[in-house]
Amino acid sequence: MMKASFLLLSGILTSCAIEKPDYETVTKDGDFEVRKYESIRVVSAPMDDMGKRNKSFRKLFKYISGENAEKKKIAMTSPVFMEDPDEPDEEQNGRMSFMLPAEVAEAGAPSPDAYELSLGEIESGTFAVLRFNGWDNEKAQAAASEKLAELITKNELNPSGVKFFAFYNPPWTPEWFRRNEVWQRTNTVFSFD
Repeated sequence: MMKASFLLLSGILTSCAIEKPDYETVTKDGDFEVRKYESIRVVSAPMDDMGKRNKSFRKLFKYISGENAEKKKIAMTSPVFMEDPDEPDEEQNGRMSFMLPAEVAEAGAPSPDAYELSLGEIESGTFAVLRFNGWDNEKAQAAASEKLAELITKNELNPSGVKFFAFYNPPWTPEWFRRNEVWQRTNTVFSFD
C-alpha cells in the first residue's frame, strides 16, 4: 500500500513539476477561462483517430528520447495537444503535439528523423478554455466541447479555427486527479482599463 501511494504521489508531483506554457488570464469563471498565450513551439505527428493515438505518441516520444538529427534528449513537457480529426483543417486530419521546452525552442529544435513529424507552433493569441477532469474518452471530450461552445456563445466570443484538447497527466494518474482541457481560439478583442 505504501509503495502504491508513493508511486501515485510521485506521478502527480512529476506532472506538476514539468514545464507548461505560460499564459495571462483575461477572465475566469469556475472551470471556464479566457487566456492569452505567446506562441507555443511544438513537434507534431499526424493522428487519424482520437481513439487510436498511441502510434502518434510513440513517434513523438522517440523524438524527445533522442531520435532526432542531433540525437538530443529533450525534456517532456505538458500538456499533450490533440486536434480533433473530426474537425480537419486544410493541412491534415488531426495531429498530436508535444510542446518544446523554452530552452530548446530558443536554441532551435533538432530536426525530426521520422518524416511524419514536423516542427511548428501554436500561434500566439487568445483562447477560450474549459477544464474537465476524468478520463479523456470520447464521451467526456464531446461533453466538454459542447459546454465550451455554449460558454463561448454566452460570453459573446468570436471563435475561429479548429478546437483542440490539452491533456496534462501521465496515463497512470487516477481519474479524479486528471486535468484535461478543450481550447478554442477566439478573435474577440479585449480592452482593459
